[in-house]
Amino acid sequence: GWFYPLMVISTALFDKPAFHNLIVNGLVLAADGKKMSKRLKNYPDPMLVVNSHGADALRLYLINSPVVKGESLKFVESGVRGVLRDVLLPWFNAYRFFAQQAVRWETQSGKAFLRNTQRAQSSGNVMDVWITASLASLVKYVHEEMAAYRLYTVVPRLVGFLGDLTNWYVRLNRSRLKGNDGEDSALTSLAVLFEVLLTMTMIMSPFTPFFAEYLYQRLRSRLPTFGTSSVPSDLIGKADSIHYVMLPTAVENHGDDKFVAGMRLLQQTVELGRRAREAVNISMKIPVKEVLIVCATESIAALNGDLKDYLLEELNTWGVSLTADVEKWCSISAIPNLPVLAKRLGNRIRAATRAIKSLDSLSLRAYTETNRIAITVEGESIQLVADDLLVKSTFSGNSNDYAAMTSADGTLTVAICTVQDEILRKQAIVRDLCNRINKLRKKAKLNITDKIDVFYTDIASGYQGVDQTTSISTADALGQNQTLLDKANIIPIPGKACHGQKIITDTHATLFGSSQLKIALALPAPSLAPATQQRCREHSVLEILIASCNLTKNRLHGSLASSCFDLVADVHVFSSATAARRKIVH
Repeated sequence: GWFYPLMVISTALFDKPAFHNLIVNGLVLAADGKKMSKRLKNYPDPMLVVNSHGADALRLYLINSPVVKGESLKFVESGVRGVLRDVLLPWFNAYRFFAQQAVRWETQSGKAFLRNTQRAQSSGNVMDVWITASLASLVKYVHEEMAAYRLYTVVPRLVGFLGDLTNWYVRLNRSRLKGNDGEDSALTSLAVLFEVLLTMTMIMSPFTPFFAEYLYQRLRSRLPTFGTSSVPSDLIGKADSIHYVMLPTAVENHGDDKFVAGMRLLQQTVELGRRAREAVNISMKIPVKEVLIVCATESIAALNGDLKDYLLEELNTWGVSLTADVEKWCSISAIPNLPVLAKRLGNRIRAATRAIKSLDSLSLRAYTETNRIAITVEGESIQLVADDLLVKSTFSGNSNDYAAMTSADGTLTVAICTVQDEILRKQAIVRDLCNRINKLRKKAKLNITDKIDVFYTDIASGYQGVDQTTSISTADALGQNQTLLDKANIIPIPGKACHGQKIITDTHATLFGSSQLKIALALPAPSLAPATQQRCREHSVLEILIASCNLTKNRLHGSLASSCFDLVADVHVFSSATAARRKIVH
């Protein structure tokens, strides 16, 4: 009742509203929908929630809820936990990965990594252009929506961008950021990631003030203005707090919309491809021979350009076929939207249904583009508009060889080849091995710079190959997929060669091959080159002795069982088993 008297008095006295914009919050109710009550104690202690999940997680949960629209919210602590898990922790992990790779680059180059806005903005990499264009669009959107007091639209867009940053940009560029594409490319991607993290720290500061401050204090040391006395005190980097800095201004995009549209299509394609795999129980770890993408929009051209390598990687496929021939690969049908049409047509709805089902594919495809189509019902022409029909597109290819999924609007269909063979299974074994090794590194809390040796042992042979007579050994699978190992920078070694101290081990069932595979991560220990091992195979104890030596000199002299040996470092003996085999591989 407070706002109504204000309006009446203001209109009577001044003939104008009492306010231009009005912000009204809804009620925060208990989880059972009742009003929060101290007597009933039907809500969690706010301080326990803050101490458990952080004030920023609680704040983001509330301002990204129906409360900011003036609607009620049933408060559940799991929602706050979800914000911490799905938003803040991935955001922190993106920063942590950046910090690790920046230190790695500094170690490799001998230079300090500092902000380089010009390098970031001039990058021609499709992923860099996409994330930069998306960020510029986001900043512009936030300014427009906040100025219009549409606060309820801002946070969902910010959270969505953080998802794109962590789930797509960082994940798809991990190898590039690690320097696998060259240090110059790594420096460019680091510059772009730094710009995005810094801008998001500024734009998110009103919504997550504590975490934004945490990140700013760790990013500002890489700004040229940090510690400079001749610049204004509120300039980014010089400012002692992120909350002294003005929000970033929007930068106009110049022809970058096509990259945003192409990336949006890639994301949709990958999502449909994953759903198609799930429908036929094909794990993402198992490669497929081909993925067929049927799409008639102009954006499909982007998938055949710079985004193709990312598409191959994300779909874990050997090849991608793109086609705009929707008529050949997809059939289209429609049914009436009964809640809408029944009200208009009454008892004529049955005749209308028959007319709708008799529409040909060309007419239905035209309807999906124009949202208008005419049908004849009992001699009368009736115009159907948007939402009058429910149109469904279905893959019409060979269902024995393909599993397909189609987008809700019917404009995109993704079909994966379900035909499997021995080569695909071997590649799956190697991918699974690399994935398990990375998980073990994380479980052992190893840093990215920590050197280790990786050993594997087939414990039991279980899976039979396609012809049911030959099993797939891990060694055989590794030998035929050296490219995957090179990309992962992993050199697995047979377990019998392990003479160093083991850090962590894991025994787990494999997708194919041996029924049990044991993986061990061990501290590097001096190791004989494979050729030297072969020459000294009669003296197997020599390997154990070498492993206990300290390679401080270039040669090792000695004798064993009346046989003398003279081993040269980096020729006959190496600092680790990995180093000994890397020389052979490369």
